[in-house]
Amino acid sequence: MNEEESVKKTYPSEPDSDGFFFASPEEEEQGIKTRDYKNGSAVKQMTLSNGKIALIRKLKGRDFVETKKRIQNDNTLDFETANMSVAVSIDGKQEPVEFYLDDLWQGDYAKLMIAYSGLNF
Repeated sequence: MNEEESVKKTYPSEPDSDGFFFASPEEEEQGIKTRDYKNGSAVKQMTLSNGKIALIRKLKGRDFVETKKRIQNDNTLDFETANMSVAVSIDGKQEPVEFYLDDLWQGDYAKLMIAYSGLNF
């Protein structure tokens, strides 16, 4: 057994210089980092397969109003995707729901849903 194998990782991991840490072995495997704030809020961060950075935030009650508006504009949308589109920014930019459905690879969509759900459910 080498030295690396004998060191057992603990979770949550130690925060990096930006305050991000891995909350669990599963999130580390997926590349999903978390940052907690003193006010109870939190964000998760991950890199998409195209190299863009996704930042997922913990939603507030008022965000439900925006989700509701998006669904009213297109009644074919599902609640989870519409709500996720409110919570996520890609390279600092909000994207419409269609971006998540049409422009993302399914693997990226699934990892975003994991990160979004971890903060908001």
